[in-house]
Amino acid sequence: MRKLFPRSTRRSLGLVMLADGLALAQASAPAQGPLHIQHWHWLALQDAPQMQHSELTGWPDPSWLRVARQQAGCAAQDAALAIDEARLRRFSLQLQTGLNVREQVKAIELELQQQLPWPLADTVWDFHSLAAPKGPSSAEPHQRPDWLVAAMQAQAVQHVEVLATQRAWVAACEHWCRAAGLWLVRLEPAWQAEQRWQRQPQLASDAAAQLLAPEIQARVGGLALGVLKP
Repeated sequence: MRKLFPRSTRRSLGLVMLADGLALAQASAPAQGPLHIQHWHWLALQDAPQMQHSELTGWPDPSWLRVARQQAGCAAQDAALAIDEARLRRFSLQLQTGLNVREQVKAIELELQQQLPWPLADTVWDFHSLAAPKGPSSAEPHQRPDWLVAAMQAQAVQHVEVLATQRAWVAACEHWCRAAGLWLVRLEPAWQAEQRWQRQPQLASDAAAQLLAPEIQARVGGLALGVLKP
């Protein structure tokens, strides 16, 4: 999903909430050279006070996180979180070709009004085209036969994927981050972060990273890098 509050930044923090702990990765964008992870850290939740009576019940108290991340040396404030799959709605839609962005938005809103289990006004959503991947994944169409690429381009419809979640949950995440001294810049499904990580050159992992399973490394590392380079 798009950045919620785009800002110019040189450091970012990816956070992944698990049942027993919080995985952190701080990324850096140096003036010269590639993006890289500066710090990895694991915060066990066994002794952390937890949120109560909130959309984020079970998450650690943000004041505890503020102190814990500072002690861990994670000074980045621009943060990225993963959307829990249980809170995410994912749709594949067909739109008429030739629509401008405003017309696309209106067409998608009409579809969402019919398909969402909650009001559109209570929704945060984003979309991307399935026929024209962007960024590093743009090499994929070249692996398709020429006749298939031509056929897709000639279609009278374009295929888009829409991701939606409830606005109240997004607002709760923003509030939690602010209370923890963070600025929520990016919110996206875990699989998007993992795909971004896999597209990056293999980055050396330090001892702290070895405490995390490879899929968690990919998720939290991809979130951190997504703030700096979507």
